[in-house]
Amino acid sequence: MPLKMEMNFKKRISFWFLGSLLLSFNTYATDKLPDTEDQETASSSAPKIGIPYASTKFRGPDPNPSSAYNFLNPADRQTTGAAAFVNNVLDNIQVSGTIRLLTIYRNMDKYYSDMISSPKNFSIYDYPLASVGTNVGGGFPQLEFNMTSRISPRFLFNVGYSFANTMTGNPDGSGGRSASSRQNLFFNGKINAGAVRFDISAGGVLWTGLSRFTMGQPEYRDSYFNRVPWDWYRNSSLRYEEYYSLSRNVGAEANGRSPLLGFVAKTDILPLGVKVTTLYGRTNSNVPTGLYTTHFPSYTVGVRVEKIIFTRYVAGKIGVNYRGRYNDETAANKTPFNQEMYTLDFNLKVRKVRFAGEVGTSQLKGRQYNDNPHDFKQVHNQQGFGFSMKAELDRDITTLPISLEYYHIDKWMVSQDGSILNSNPQASTDVLYDIYYMQNLTQEVGQITNNRQGINLKMEKNIGKLKIQFGGAWSQDLTKSGDTVTFQHRVNAFSRSRFHPWFNAGGNYGRLKSGWMRTWEVVSITDKANGIDNNYLKGYSALELLLKYKITLFNRDLVFLNYNSYNTAQDHVAFAPTNNDAFIRVFYEDFTASYKLTKKLSVVGNFGIERAMGGSRTQLAPNGKPLDQVGHAYALGVDYDFAKNAGLHIRQTWMDHKDKNFVMDEFKGYETNVELKIFF
Repeated sequence: MPLKMEMNFKKRISFWFLGSLLLSFNTYATDKLPDTEDQETASSSAPKIGIPYASTKFRGPDPNPSSAYNFLNPADRQTTGAAAFVNNVLDNIQVSGTIRLLTIYRNMDKYYSDMISSPKNFSIYDYPLASVGTNVGGGFPQLEFNMTSRISPRFLFNVGYSFANTMTGNPDGSGGRSASSRQNLFFNGKINAGAVRFDISAGGVLWTGLSRFTMGQPEYRDSYFNRVPWDWYRNSSLRYEEYYSLSRNVGAEANGRSPLLGFVAKTDILPLGVKVTTLYGRTNSNVPTGLYTTHFPSYTVGVRVEKIIFTRYVAGKIGVNYRGRYNDETAANKTPFNQEMYTLDFNLKVRKVRFAGEVGTSQLKGRQYNDNPHDFKQVHNQQGFGFSMKAELDRDITTLPISLEYYHIDKWMVSQDGSILNSNPQASTDVLYDIYYMQNLTQEVGQITNNRQGINLKMEKNIGKLKIQFGGAWSQDLTKSGDTVTFQHRVNAFSRSRFHPWFNAGGNYGRLKSGWMRTWEVVSITDKANGIDNNYLKGYSALELLLKYKITLFNRDLVFLNYNSYNTAQDHVAFAPTNNDAFIRVFYEDFTASYKLTKKLSVVGNFGIERAMGGSRTQLAPNGKPLDQVGHAYALGVDYDFAKNAGLHIRQTWMDHKDKNFVMDEFKGYETNVELKIFF
């Protein structure tokens, strides 16, 4: 080999080795957009509650990215042997990623006594300082990077990397604080062998789903105004255009909550229309927050076999799923604390009606799994059962598209990686820190929970430029479960969740539960103490109305988004009770307006109000009256897209909350959020 050619070849190898070394830390990218059913939320990333590392759903490389480039001069290439192979790799490298800086300043005039940060707090993280480094537990990284190369027409590989800062220390500031970095590494390879295709991923974080019950995402609707820092790959004006146009846009949570550190393998057998997915590793539910130091070893395994069905009358897919979580209570006692779930799911369109659902069983093994929560002497086995069935009529059949779902899920049907919200206290190892434990929750429309049966109804109608979406949910407990109810605080949800995150007894009265971007409150029922028969099954109701409208003002688009919800819980099933017999009644309204001033500059405003009222049969304040709360949010924002792939986003929110009767339940202040985001 000529000396010049040999030197060039060595330079290429050295450059490639250096790049690989710099990438060898930790990542979690995916190499494709979500599947068809997730395309409406494909541009949203997916924060996950309680994960002990920074995470998001990575966009991956574009099929024909303008940002793709060669690291070396493409004219200076070898054409044979190993040099040709390396040149081919370098020629086909594509890069994509995100650089993000988020700063938050909060100034509180009135606040809860257990708030983990100071009244005046500056943070460069999604979450402020928290003990044992949980501040980035639900956050996003500041850097993502993905490299893709198609080595041959049938082989493609990805390498991804992410980086985030974290800080640990005592919440009260009494101890020292230390800053460090959190980094993740991801590898993926795809091989097309003709009739069979293989897709293998390793590392973390792998956003993984099997089915709705086993490993899937509960449905949460986030405020349109607060989504911006976590809504990644869209320019500002396009973001609100899509909020207006898309029917299903429930927020970043919709993309899945099963982040995996481990391995995922997918095999497509094309002639048979069969796809097999297997996984092994640890998800964010393997180690409950309160037991992270002792709850080891633990791991999750999963298998899904999916069959595509396409005939003259039926089109869709059917799948068989298995998810197992195998834990010991502690590394010392070796006592099992295991969960297994087997399900069959389907999504089929028969003629012009779509049917979807899932049916399955769950086996639980552990000392906690006992109808008597005080018996921890011996291991118990419990078996659960559950199913859901949904029918959808589209515009081909009726001018009013409608979706109706019925579900029946007993208390022992448990998977913290799935979309079934857990209301069973026996399935929790530490109630104070288990953010998956939601007993007697007044759920949103579309959510499902165990120990409950109910229906979810959704309808939509377009009248000119006005889009109307209505939803209702009505459900009832299957067995009596505790003398409490839980409701969600939606106004100022992101700010509130950072007062004392990942804790289930916060606030001045010890009733607040906080997770990623949302806060709940637990209300005690006093029937038993007052001699009232409490042997009833609680009922829950939810009504939701979303109005969306767009007009043109001075040749620029003005988008209005108005979301309303009304939630109740009472001692029986009811449509929407309005009297004091209900244990809790919560009204929430969120109004957002976005206007595109110029091609690059948009402004957005938001107003939110929440009214929560307890019933006469719940815990009373010293003045003899129940909970009576009102909260407000007033916010303005500016989005400046100074490049097609970069933007500056500013949000200013003034917030307040006050309970007329529980007078210590009060806070007031403002929060400033500035984010610089570059994606490529």
